[in-house]
Amino acid sequence: MKYDEETIEKLYQKNLNITHKRLASVPIAEGREPNIKGLNGWVYEQTIRYCILQELESIGLTPIVNEQVTLFGRVKIDLVISKVAIEIKALGSFGNDVEKYKKYRVKVEERGWEYFYLTRSETYKPYRLETVSTFGEERAFFLDKKGDWGRFVSEVKRRL
Repeated sequence: MKYDEETIEKLYQKNLNITHKRLASVPIAEGREPNIKGLNGWVYEQTIRYCILQELESIGLTPIVNEQVTLFGRVKIDLVISKVAIEIKALGSFGNDVEKYKKYRVKVEERGWEYFYLTRSETYKPYRLETVSTFGEERAFFLDKKGDWGRFVSEVKRRL
């Protein structure tokens, strides 16, 4: 493995810092760093995309990858690698996210894809358990748990 949970976190934090500084350097920002809802999530999604593709390329795999793929209406899947649809969260679940994921899973599977969930952290145990129940043990990954990055890479690779 090229990465693990710790190196991914460091890469994310480094690039989040770079993103804030560079956006602040845009002339119209006048040095103000952005306070944009979703920016942290976008940087985290890009970090995961980068790392998983590096892992797969290191073993000779170059799958088709798409970002922000429309599932239906305004619902988008963060990342689709071949037939693996991945929901990526920088901050875990909020409220009744699990209920919407149950609906999304039906639509994802109608397309012949498998639905994965990957988060940087989930500290609220009931949400963590609901997520595992919704996605399945083999498709729910929490990068606050050592070894889950390797498990994620293995599960994606197995489906390519």
